[in-house]
Amino acid sequence: MKDEKLLKLLKSDPNAGMNQLISQYSGLVFAIVRNKLSGACDSSEIEDCVTDVFLNFQAGLETYEARASVKNYLAVIAKNQAGMYLRNRLKTDSIDCEDFLVEIPDESDFTEELAEKQLLEMVHKEIKLLGHPDSEIIIRKYYFGQSSKQIAADLQMTVSNVDTRAHRAIEKLKVKMGGRS
Repeated sequence: MKDEKLLKLLKSDPNAGMNQLISQYSGLVFAIVRNKLSGACDSSEIEDCVTDVFLNFQAGLETYEARASVKNYLAVIAKNQAGMYLRNRLKTDSIDCEDFLVEIPDESDFTEELAEKQLLEMVHKEIKLLGHPDSEIIIRKYYFGQSSKQIAADLQMTVSNVDTRAHRAIEKLKVKMGGRS
């Protein structure tokens, strides 16, 4: 579910919204928390931390601003919450804090990440607009790393035709994206 729709659901029907949020992002949150706490906390503490991440999200929903995606916002909460669990654990145990410090990215990291994501979406959109077979050639060649020979065989074209189309498509993309050809 897209962020906008999810946020509306969270406001109109909090229970259904939280169920959707947990369903959609529990794997991500669990992976972040487990990565930060494994070795220092047991599985029940990791599960408690994951639960607290979603509770913190719900508690902060009124002040949430859509500067970052819900996914990124949850990731920050998960990293912060895991860091807090780790600090609390380190206070009770005599474990060296240096081994488990969590680096929380500042807001500019998320701004850069968002800008990069938007750029990738724009590039993907422009690639789709190239039409068939050019868009497929570009995706296969530059995203999946397929050879011109493999692409030519799959699309029933000559290798030189694939290479020519790829070159021309890249030139078109450069122009569309504001670069020089």
